Amino acid sequence: MIKLNNISHHIGKQQILHDITLSLPTAQVIALIGPNGAGKSTLFSVMARLQPLQSGQVSFAVDNEERDIVSCQARTLAKTVAMLGQDNHVQGRLRVHELLMFGRYPYHQGQPTVGDQQKVQEILERFELEPLAERFLSTLSGGQRQRVLIAMIVCQDTPYLLLDEPLNNLDMYHAGRLMRELRTLSHSQQKTVVIVLHDINQAAQFADTVVTMKAGEVTAVGRPADVITKETMKDLYNVDVTVLNHQGRPVIVDAV
Repeated sequence: MIKLNNISHHIGKQQILHDITLSLPTAQVIALIGPNGAGKSTLFSVMARLQPLQSGQVSFAVDNEERDIVSCQARTLAKTVAMLGQDNHVQGRLRVHELLMFGRYPYHQGQPTVGDQQKVQEILERFELEPLAERFLSTLSGGQRQRVLIAMIVCQDTPYLLLDEPLNNLDMYHAGRLMRELRTLSHSQQKTVVIVLHDINQAAQFADTVVTMKAGEVTAVGRPADVITKETMKDLYNVDVTVLNHQGRPVIVDAV
């Protein structure tokens, strides 16, 4: 479980997060949705300790142990939670398989083992990246690069994954393929995947829990069918939509 207690955050004089208290269950795909500027990316960066925690508490439960991000050692935290942000600038001339091995660094500390190599190969196959394994990152398209970065995060093999808009640059096939893989990782390997999505229908189709955010506050938490409603979309985005039902899950279409 992820526990957030009284999280607030300021950038300069502007308050970005307002006293967020939230408990997120394990072994689920959890989608964060909301308009631009809602605070989703800031919340992620605080949870992953990429920005300092200004107030409140964040902890991740692992094997009946509460790992508080303030007191947790860096190497332990790197084995607990992995994050992919929106802006990822990988430096250096790396091949795809080398970047995936970099995701194993918290374990091998610069001396990869056979087990690390096997994990990289497994993820290359799982994410259909074998044809790209020897390619340099600089030669990849935007969508290919995004898939490789996500695979690197999965290679880190943490119980918690935070993915900020991972569907950017992905076509319909690869977006759906990624969401199915994340759902499989969550349900079969008991990983908790928290993902920021702007595609509401992807959230509706694949998430177990949806969290809505607006103006730095959490406004709703629940099953997609309970949270993704005509009223919620109007409140979050100030748009009128029609909400249909497909196999028990909502589908958003433009109102006509």
